Amino acid sequence: MKKIFLLLTSLIIFSCSSYQRDKFSFRKEDKKCWVNTFKSEAFYQCLREGYQNDTIFKLIAKKDLFNTYEGFELNLIDSAKTLGSSVINKMPAPYINLDESDLKNKNFISMSCLNYYASRELDSIAKKLYKVHLKNLKKDKTFWKNYKH
Repeated sequence: MKKIFLLLTSLIIFSCSSYQRDKFSFRKEDKKCWVNTFKSEAFYQCLREGYQNDTIFKLIAKKDLFNTYEGFELNLIDSAKTLGSSVINKMPAPYINLDESDLKNKNFISMSCLNYYASRELDSIAKKLYKVHLKNLKKDKTFWKNYKH
């Protein structure tokens, strides 16, 4: 009995390890910044698609620059936006009873978008696309290095 108790206790301790995140920083120019910026683009698009109200984002844009990284290729921004939109387009109906009139036409938009932002799936996609980004940079540098006027 004691062995079972010790085994269960150790399983609980090791399985409940804390979720590790990086220390907050306003500006980083590295892989993590690029990956977070990509994920942020997906998050913002998810919210835009979910709320379908440009007025909200126009108000926010009066004060907010949204992302700090400016080195994104347009096709990669489009990829992030497509991913964000797909979360909303695939979102199932709420799993709770929403028969009350004030709850109709509601869903878990912000929670779904935030959970997708924090998902391993989006991390993996962003890291793969970062490699594509590095290859594109290398091609651009080679082109301009060999370019003759």
